[in-house]
Amino acid sequence: MNPEQMIADLESKAQQLQQRSQQMREQIQHATSTVTAPNEAVTVRVAPNGALQHIEFSPTAMRLTHVQLSQLVMQTVQKAQIQSAEQVASIVEPEFGGTEAMDFLRSFIPQQEEEEPPPPQDEDQVMREVSWNGPAQQPAPPPRPPRPSNDDEDGFGSVLR
Repeated sequence: MNPEQMIADLESKAQQLQQRSQQMREQIQHATSTVTAPNEAVTVRVAPNGALQHIEFSPTAMRLTHVQLSQLVMQTVQKAQIQSAEQVASIVEPEFGGTEAMDFLRSFIPQQEEEEPPPPQDEDQVMREVSWNGPAQQPAPPPRPPRPSNDDEDGFGSVLR
């Protein structure tokens, strides 16, 4: 093969690779995921790297306890992170599928944890006030220093008795 033709082929392949790389980069930048909880109490949007970008609560969220709402938020964020990670993986799959690099990338996709959805809340039920770590406890007062048995030098005892 002609050296000039080899160089031209390599330049052409490099240009194609650069174009595919740019396309993948743009697709990955737009691989956000928006998920709404089944009861529509919370909607989240995560970035391609799984970072939380937006969270929105509907009036339905007000009927949940703080524990139920936090569980629902975490479940919804996790679903969005999984969707976003799957999108990124599907974008790079055509170039890297079947390689160790692709296996490595897929190893970072979060696994869906199966948790029970929060139980439905009665509309008339008042949210209970419960602290995150149980009831607040007052710290114990510091112990008093022990009194010396012989606290004076003259043998008459303390003047402050």
